[in-house]
Amino acid sequence: MPKTKPDIDNTESDESFMVDDGGVYLLVVDDSPEFEAALSRVQYLARKNKGQIALLYVIEDEGYLHWRFIEKRIQSDKREQAESLLWNVAQRIYQSCGQRPAFYIKEGKTRQEVAQIIAEDKTIRALVLGASATNANPLISYFTGKGLYELNVPLVIVPESMLHS
Repeated sequence: MPKTKPDIDNTESDESFMVDDGGVYLLVVDDSPEFEAALSRVQYLARKNKGQIALLYVIEDEGYLHWRFIEKRIQSDKREQAESLLWNVAQRIYQSCGQRPAFYIKEGKTRQEVAQIIAEDKTIRALVLGASATNANPLISYFTGKGLYELNVPLVIVPESMLHS
């Protein structure tokens, strides 16, 4: 287990980051049950293909323009929560795969941030998203519909039921 926290927004090139030439698997992090299935699958893909994992957490813009001080406080609290969640996921990945994932923390609309990262980072090999049988994942709906043209990598959809199989 690493003794120090990995850097947040660790997007610079680093030789220790790239395990092999298996590319990078981008995983959008949240606290949904289907995320666990996606996390399990992305770890498998990274091990199998000698790839790396990049974690993305997007802090959705709430738009409290009338209350700038409150908005800044809320954004600060959300960033702390994002860092904590990413750190916990990174520890699990390290324990499972022995690698340190890259982190992205962005503010804005999740689908726009995902598309922008994929467009800018040419090492990304696939976008991995979890799917629930009971709730529609808005990212899956978007990227399999009108946002399909924004993806220049495969979309890996992992059913929540795969976690239990």
